[in-house]
Amino acid sequence: MRRREKIAAFIGIEFGLVILCTLPLFLLHADPASLLMILTSVTFMFLPALTTLIVRRLAHDKGRLFLQLNIRKAWKEYLLAAFLPGVLEGIGVALYFFIFPNHFDLSLTYAAQLLAINGQVADLPQLTLPVVVGIGLIFILAAPLVIVNHVAAFGEEIGWRGFLLPLLVEELGVQKAILLNGVLWGTVHAPLVCFGLNYNGTYPGQPWSGILMMVLFATSIGVFLSYLTLKSGSIFPACIAHGAINAIREAPLFICLNTFNALLGPKPSGIIGMIGFLVLGAAIFFKVTQYPDLQKDG
Repeated sequence: MRRREKIAAFIGIEFGLVILCTLPLFLLHADPASLLMILTSVTFMFLPALTTLIVRRLAHDKGRLFLQLNIRKAWKEYLLAAFLPGVLEGIGVALYFFIFPNHFDLSLTYAAQLLAINGQVADLPQLTLPVVVGIGLIFILAAPLVIVNHVAAFGEEIGWRGFLLPLLVEELGVQKAILLNGVLWGTVHAPLVCFGLNYNGTYPGQPWSGILMMVLFATSIGVFLSYLTLKSGSIFPACIAHGAINAIREAPLFICLNTFNALLGPKPSGIIGMIGFLVLGAAIFFKVTQYPDLQKDG
C-alpha cells in the first residue's frame, strides 16, 4: 500500500469508526450527561489506535510509531508538555474574566448546581482571589500527574501523531502536514460536539459554530502536539500535554456563572480561553521550517 493510500485508508476508517461509535447517541437521543455519552467519549479516544492497527495490518506496515521515550534527548519537550498547557489555559482564563468580570464567581455556584443534580446539598465556602490563584497553580502542577488522562490520550496520539503525521510530513512537508493533521483531528470530533463535548449549554449557531470552534481549537493544540512529537521523536510528550489539557479543561467553570458563552470561554475550547494556544500554534507554524531535523523522522 502506497503512502497516499495509507493516508486515505486511515482517514476513511477513522471517520467510519467514529460514525459507528457515535450513531447510538443520535438514535437514542442521548443526554449529554448520560452514561452512554461517557462510554462513547472514552471509546472515541481509542479509535485512532484501532484505526492504526487496521491500516498497518492491511498495508503490512511495520514502521515505527514514535514509541521510543527519548527522555534524555527530549527532556525539554517533556517539561513543556507537562506544564505549558496549564500555563496557557491559565492565561486564557485570566483574559476571559478580565473581559467578563461579571461572570467571575467566587461562591462556587457551578459546583453547587452539580451537587444538586446528584441530590446532594453542601455548604460550599466563599473563595477569595488569592485562594483561586493558588488552586490554579496547584492544578497546573498536578495536571501532568493524572495518569489516566495520558493513557486515554495515548489512544488518540498513536494514531494522529504517531502514524498519520509522519505520512503527511513525507507527503506535504511539515507546515501543511501539522495543519491538516489538526483540522482532521478537530473535524472528527463533530458528532461529540453535537452532544455537548466542550460546548455545553446554549450558544449561537449551535452545533455548527461549536464544530468550527472545535476544529480551530484542535488545530491550535494539534500544532503544538505535532511539534512535540516531531521534535522529540516520541509521541509520549504529546500524550502528556494532551492529558494535561483534558485534566483541567473543565476547571474554569467552577468559578464561572452559568451565563457564559461556550464559544468564548472560559474553557480553553472557547476563542478567548484558547488564546494562548492560538498564539503558540501560530508561532510554531511559522517557525517550524527552521528545524530541518523535523522531517528526518518521517
